Amino acid sequence: MSVLPGAHDFVINNGPIVNTYNQSGIDILYEASTPEASVDAEERSYAPSCYEGTREQYIEDITSWATASNEDNAISPLYWMKGPAAVGKSAIAQTCADGLQESGHLAAAFFFSVNGRRKDHIRFFPTLAYQLSTTLPDYRDIVNRKISIDRTLVKKTMSSQFRSLIVEPLQELKERGKDVQRRPIIIDGLDECQSTSAQMEIIEIIASSIQAGSTPFRWAIFSREESHIVAAFTPFTETSLCHSVLLPISREADGEIGLYLRGGFENMLRRQNLLHLSSSWPTAKQIQKLVDAAAGLFAHPATVLRFIDRHSYPEFDEILEAILDPTSKRGRQCTSAYAELDALYTLILQRVPNNILLSMQLLFSYMIVDYDDDLYLSLALLCNEVGISERLFRGIYHHVQAVVDFQQYPPPTFEETINPEHSYFDHDLSPSSKFSLYHTLSRVHGTIAFRHKSFYDFLCDPARSSSFCVTTPVMHQNFFDCLIQQHHRYAASYEIQGTKLAPSSGMASSSASLSWPHGSEFVDSWLKPRTFLDISVALHHDYPRLGIFLEVLPSSSLQKLAELDYRKYLLSHIMLNGIGVFSISDCIGLPFAGVSRTYESSRFTQLQKDVDFAPDIFLAMVEKLGRLRVIRPYHPQFGSSRAASVLHTVSRQTSSSKKSGLYKLGYEDMSVVWYWEFDTEKRYFHEFQTVNYKEAVAFYKAEKSTMWDFEVEDGSNIEDEDGSNAEGEGGNNMVERGEPGHGHGDTNGHEVNEQQKKEKVDNEDRQDDTEMPSEMDSSAGIVS
Repeated sequence: MSVLPGAHDFVINNGPIVNTYNQSGIDILYEASTPEASVDAEERSYAPSCYEGTREQYIEDITSWATASNEDNAISPLYWMKGPAAVGKSAIAQTCADGLQESGHLAAAFFFSVNGRRKDHIRFFPTLAYQLSTTLPDYRDIVNRKISIDRTLVKKTMSSQFRSLIVEPLQELKERGKDVQRRPIIIDGLDECQSTSAQMEIIEIIASSIQAGSTPFRWAIFSREESHIVAAFTPFTETSLCHSVLLPISREADGEIGLYLRGGFENMLRRQNLLHLSSSWPTAKQIQKLVDAAAGLFAHPATVLRFIDRHSYPEFDEILEAILDPTSKRGRQCTSAYAELDALYTLILQRVPNNILLSMQLLFSYMIVDYDDDLYLSLALLCNEVGISERLFRGIYHHVQAVVDFQQYPPPTFEETINPEHSYFDHDLSPSSKFSLYHTLSRVHGTIAFRHKSFYDFLCDPARSSSFCVTTPVMHQNFFDCLIQQHHRYAASYEIQGTKLAPSSGMASSSASLSWPHGSEFVDSWLKPRTFLDISVALHHDYPRLGIFLEVLPSSSLQKLAELDYRKYLLSHIMLNGIGVFSISDCIGLPFAGVSRTYESSRFTQLQKDVDFAPDIFLAMVEKLGRLRVIRPYHPQFGSSRAASVLHTVSRQTSSSKKSGLYKLGYEDMSVVWYWEFDTEKRYFHEFQTVNYKEAVAFYKAEKSTMWDFEVEDGSNIEDEDGSNAEGEGGNNMVERGEPGHGHGDTNGHEVNEQQKKEKVDNEDRQDDTEMPSEMDSSAGIVS
């Protein structure tokens, strides 16, 4: 059942078809790396850096450490800058890395982040190796050869990657008499790496290499002072191996904050041609109060300046006094290092009018799902997903621009072959064109991000943000209700024609469905299914958000999940993504934990081998979805032919480590079939969702052991799965072909005809170890 009969060793994705065996080792290394983690990556173009004249001593100290000669081994090769959130560690790291790169001293840099690929430790050392290969030609040749011989190097453990990709090539260069100059490697935000054990392992690998003398680099690590990181560093802090600097919340930065404030106020007055007032406003006393309130956190004065600057000059004094007035803090006592900053954030949100407050919180709820401290999200998608019009957004942004950054872009331009009055799907676009159009189309209304992680932390902590918190049960309920309503709204705007989605009868254009249309049918016809897909993904069992909903919302609300149109959700995948193999897919509530493959009428997913799978948590989710009647046991009926019995075997599971389940997800013509199986001893988890169970079973039985060869043979060539928001996270890919193979049900949706559940197959039809369940517990749908 090959998509390309007679072809092999190809990956089909959102880009062109690629012959994986013709790739060079460097190409494979690049695909396994994270380019967006580099110091000058376009994705990080808005990364924070130090304001001119501030943090000068820290910048000078780090730059001197990084570039100094090492006579008598006097320079510590491991530098650790630690400190709490919001004190400016990332800004210092960025500024130092920029300067070192400009002077030609930087070897490599990796900026971790809590979201996207920049939190993936498996990509950490390949990223450093790729950056080194761009500046060291001889090193590049060695690495290229090594990976060409063994393409699995980029998929091994971190210690193996470090040895194979960094240590051994450097040793080979040394044997050739070509020593590498001692240069710094900057690692920022290590505490934002996905795995705490990986954070500790990175420190240990680096420190061990220094002790062994196997790498010539100086390593600068910036991180919070988390207990596990402190434990990893402790063996080295008392030796010359590690030089640690605490960046505290203290009055140490008072002079720099004062300088920053005075410069900011002068710029504000200059923009309004009022610079002559700078000697009298603000007063020195007011500046000092702001410095004291900042308590060493640069996020505070930056927010103050932006908040005041959005007002006209006659309001400047009133706003400044509101910030300084103790009553604006609502009686808060400074028991927390963030109390003053929290009071400022509260003041800003208190001034948002009540009639737009809920819409603002819904927007923030979606933003925290895919939070990344320098990731800008698609505003067109976010607003259409929560039903915010252009006028409403601009009203919200007017009040919150001190804490939210909105970037606008020039109107999109397209090739001459594109007719803006025709649907995106009426154009004969190549895979590469679709891939390049994704970023253009998702930015049509601009992008948006929180200005500082401290505001994200504030929104997520009810003890800090009180009624403005977006993670309370009430806000989870509001967000869930909004998503349900929007799902039905977009589903109703489509009808199924064969295996495609088409606008519902009487709908003149795609713009009519969108709360913030672009006005071009070409753009809006893409925005509409993209929006529908993202909303549906957020309510799906593979997406992490559903786990939160299942935990905090009442059953009366959660039962609405059974009414979703899973069939149209699947078809929206087909329209947008097509057939292919995709990495970094969400899987059973674990973010970026799976690798998925879409094939005709189905989407198949396996959990990545290095991901910890908790079967009890998964089975509890399945049980709850079953109790809610969101899923129901599925009993396919194929008749009595021998061919049919091959498709539907009797489960022969004998090991308690192996379980599987077969369900209907949704109801009647809105449903899909969901199958999953896992084996804790063999350490795998597989699932598929389909509208054609016969085809899915046949394909899974035939190719279960080989369908993931792309990932095993060349994981570096698997594309990221296109998903929600501007950077493509959290999506899935499905394709439908043929008629759905679901069983008959009674008027209540219960499957009937129990006598036909059980069928046998001959031993010669069971040559592989694939077992599809045919007899299931009617209440749970689990075969064990």
